[in-house]
Amino acid sequence: MVTGGLMATRVQAPTRAYTPGPTQAGVAGAPARIGPNVVIQTYHALVARGDADLAEGVLLDATGRTPAMLPGAMVDEREAIAIVHRVRQVLDDEGAAAVLADAGHRTARYLLAHRIPRFAQAIMKAAPAGLAFRFLANAMARHAWTFAGSGRFEWTTEPRTLLRLHACPMCRDVRASRPFCDYYAATFDTLVRTLVSPRLAVREVQCRALGDPCCEFAVQPHDVDVTTT
Repeated sequence: MVTGGLMATRVQAPTRAYTPGPTQAGVAGAPARIGPNVVIQTYHALVARGDADLAEGVLLDATGRTPAMLPGAMVDEREAIAIVHRVRQVLDDEGAAAVLADAGHRTARYLLAHRIPRFAQAIMKAAPAGLAFRFLANAMARHAWTFAGSGRFEWTTEPRTLLRLHACPMCRDVRASRPFCDYYAATFDTLVRTLVSPRLAVREVQCRALGDPCCEFAVQPHDVDVTTT
């Protein structure tokens, strides 16, 4: 059980960052790659809406894949970008946001079941929230190559507790009227609620698609309006 709120047990830390290596950054013609969960879990989230034909159509249009060909390894980040954008094209804003958030929650549950060691989860759940967050954020930075693609991930606790994606690939060349990164926000939210404290929430407060310099996700008590703090 988490033994304290994030703010009560804050450990001051400098900004920590992941910078993509040559393959991730697409240098020298090599396309950036990203983990397959954006594709897999977005497809499953569409199926869960009750329209398998729509799900198969989006998957095929965006990636050239059929359900029998779902990826089992890292993919060209352009596949992940394409499926996110295709969902935005075929559904209204509310429906697309719900599907992509569901895909993010599904991704986090997959990571908890298959990728984050049980002993590490136990340590975080038993630790004060501030220490647990630092443990989780450091682990995210070490493994950001699996989800940041050509982007750059960093986190900080000063002056606010934030997760950031610079040059977020999902927002490339996008202009929107609301934050665009429902997939990332939901993934981060489920991980923080499960491993740090159920009293916390992660919300996107800046977005590249809105013209902000980066996509920024605030970690705060769930009853705080993070858009105004």
